[in-house]
Amino acid sequence: AIQLSKSDTTLQDTLRLLTAWFNYSQFESVAQAVQDGFNSISIRTWLQVIPQILARIHINSESTRRLIRQLLVEIGKNHPHAILFSLYVAARSDHTERSQAAKDVLAKLHDVYPELVEETEVVSRELIRITFLFPELWINAIIYVNGVYESKDGYNDIIRTITPIYKLLFKPETLREYHFVQKFGKALTKAYDMLTQYFTSKNDQKLKLAIDQYRYIYHCIREQHPRLSELNLMDTSPILAAYSDMALVVPGTYNPDRELGQDDLRQDERAMQLFGLINSLLMKDDETAKRFLAIEQFPVVPLSSNSGLIGFYPDCESFHSHVNNIRKVSNQPINLEQRLACQFSPNWDTLTVIQKVESFEYALSNTPGNDLQRAMWYTAPNAEVWLERRTNYTRSLAVMSIAGYILGLGDRHPSNILIHEHTGKVVHIDLGDCFEVAAYRDKFPEKVPFRLTRMLIMPMEVGSIEGIFKHSANHTMRVLRANRDSLMAVLEAFVFDPLVSWSYLRDSEMGIKTTPKPQKSKHPKQKAQQEHASRWNTSNGEDFASVSGSKPDGEWSSKVGDTYHDLVDGKDWQTGNPKARAIVKRIYDKLIGTDFNPNEQLAVSEQIEKLIQQATSSENLAGLYSGWVPFW
Repeated sequence: AIQLSKSDTTLQDTLRLLTAWFNYSQFESVAQAVQDGFNSISIRTWLQVIPQILARIHINSESTRRLIRQLLVEIGKNHPHAILFSLYVAARSDHTERSQAAKDVLAKLHDVYPELVEETEVVSRELIRITFLFPELWINAIIYVNGVYESKDGYNDIIRTITPIYKLLFKPETLREYHFVQKFGKALTKAYDMLTQYFTSKNDQKLKLAIDQYRYIYHCIREQHPRLSELNLMDTSPILAAYSDMALVVPGTYNPDRELGQDDLRQDERAMQLFGLINSLLMKDDETAKRFLAIEQFPVVPLSSNSGLIGFYPDCESFHSHVNNIRKVSNQPINLEQRLACQFSPNWDTLTVIQKVESFEYALSNTPGNDLQRAMWYTAPNAEVWLERRTNYTRSLAVMSIAGYILGLGDRHPSNILIHEHTGKVVHIDLGDCFEVAAYRDKFPEKVPFRLTRMLIMPMEVGSIEGIFKHSANHTMRVLRANRDSLMAVLEAFVFDPLVSWSYLRDSEMGIKTTPKPQKSKHPKQKAQQEHASRWNTSNGEDFASVSGSKPDGEWSSKVGDTYHDLVDGKDWQTGNPKARAIVKRIYDKLIGTDFNPNEQLAVSEQIEKLIQQATSSENLAGLYSGWVPFW
């Protein structure tokens, strides 16, 4: 099928080939068959599955490992810009074998493109430096230390985590880093000495003094280093500032058709891969194609396991910013509905979900909730443009709602939803919470399949949900269900990818303790996320441990020191993990209509109706975390 295809959109077939190859890599006949097929397939075919190939670069089978490296070298020779940054991510891995395998490929490519390989190394290293400026690095580190201290468990992890950061502290290379060391170096050293004294003496007072010192430093850093909107490259990376006329293209802009003269973003990268397939399926269907149904995409380029670049989506404003602007003009508080709910029920934080429903509906009935609708009307130059934007908005919201439901996408708070200023199309960012992980949080689980709150509904046409939205959602689900085999090929590769999915596959039976991790870098349009989250906190005091994010439980990782290979490198972990199998089964149920009842297959229209009921249920919305802003 891959060989006979006249286009390069053979993602699902290529992924199925990789799955079969890796699952049976122990058989030499399989490796030989794959090697024989290399020459019959265009090298461009492999560009769309580079992440999946790199994920197995250190596979146990010697013959398969050799073939993978051979394939990567061939890809690199023909399309170096498409693979170099990904190779450097692998080369920086904590996994020794994986890192060495990537370095071997880079060495071979260096023989062919020495200047390009060296430029990629410098650019990726310096971009990581800019991503983790000393103030941000230490703010996140102190939040982590405080979180471990408050949990009263895992104290030994503190030293193991912050020691590498201290090594960076005393090796400043830029002007900004020197200034930071001059201001905070002595105080941070003092705190570290107290920590080491605690581990020597086991004197709890020493630990408390160290934590108090870190908290003091935290507040000093936040006060003296406000959030930056721009950086002087000479101060943050003089090496990068000195470069000019590079052979390397801007990361994320490489096009194989064009001739060329803190977040783990690998999840976002795979999500964009899925959205690309969905768009191609929607384009092939007559009904969805004539309505221009598609998901808005942007480039994602991982630089390391916890940093990367997200393409800036121009001319967009977040849902939160639109509402904030309208309320400033109207002189209304940003958390008006929350205040009304708390006035109705002063003990809001201690209520059960059922008890919150009455207060929730009271707040909604006493506020118009038309802020986004007004914002879209006021920003349109005329009625004709407004109508076009309204249609685009409704269609794109419907498509992404269904795609997000299939993927199990959560954390859809107002700062993670952007609206294009000229087209009205909806753009979703921060795609880290997949496979319904948000639905299984211990605190404030997300019980809605997608965000469809009243403020998102009001800008729709007169028919509201019953018009374009439901029609577009039905067509989108119909296309996805009809092409479920293609989607399952991509999603199975996503679930079973040992570099991405291990964070979703943990459960209490695995015996892995969780501790807070530093916050990942945000998309440029998420700059208000941390600021607005605190406004929705109904408590009176400052929640020190949660200032870094909008999620109720913060952001969590495995116990420090447990890297992904410690968890997933076991034999047949992918197909043997019951959580992974459950995720795949859940996705398949959605794509055949048995997601509500395994014994009853729903028609597309019935399935969409039930999803909308869940998404708009007051009970489901009232139980959500306040930072998700369910009142909007």
